[in-house]
Amino acid sequence: MAIMLPDNFLEIKISDVSITNVGFAIFLKPVDSSGGRVVPIFIGPLETYSISSALDGINPPRPNTHDLLVNMLQEMEANVLRVVINDIIGSIFYARIVVKTEDGIVELDARPSDSVAVAIRTKCPMYIHEKVYQEASVVLGEENSSQENEDSEPPSAPIKQKEEPKTTGQPELEKLKKALNKAVEAENFEEAAELRDRINEITQKN
Repeated sequence: MAIMLPDNFLEIKISDVSITNVGFAIFLKPVDSSGGRVVPIFIGPLETYSISSALDGINPPRPNTHDLLVNMLQEMEANVLRVVINDIIGSIFYARIVVKTEDGIVELDARPSDSVAVAIRTKCPMYIHEKVYQEASVVLGEENSSQENEDSEPPSAPIKQKEEPKTTGQPELEKLKKALNKAVEAENFEEAAELRDRINEITQKN
């Protein structure tokens, strides 16, 4: 049976993808919210690169895991209707990917990071249960004592701003872009994610 979406589910969007002092994180917020309260979910470098590259429209030379999953669904003529972050137990988030097939609706248990990566590629809406939002959301800059990595659970710590790059000139930006392309071609996704963040820092500063 498909998940129904009553009033206690909020549609969300990605507010940011960045590095904090406890690792990579995605920050989610309600689409109709203008405040600074977000839900941080800490993820691995590979998932970070997959999400960031999809947001930036970067296509790897070979399909990564999330590209392959979406391609498989499309070949089977299945459509992703939505993803739902429906629960949090302790410090672990739980999500569901809701798929429509010719035989009916199928719900797949999934990590939030994988769910978000799929949602970006399929352009389907994302939702979070209001209870999860109330329990897990923080205001950026405040000490975060409740959110930890959904996989490896690092110790909680305040979220900090990205470090400023040492140089912000155009030559440095071109070097980083070339290094990013080489990292993508070599499928070194951890290095690519770090290079992408440095490129974004320089671009935003300029």
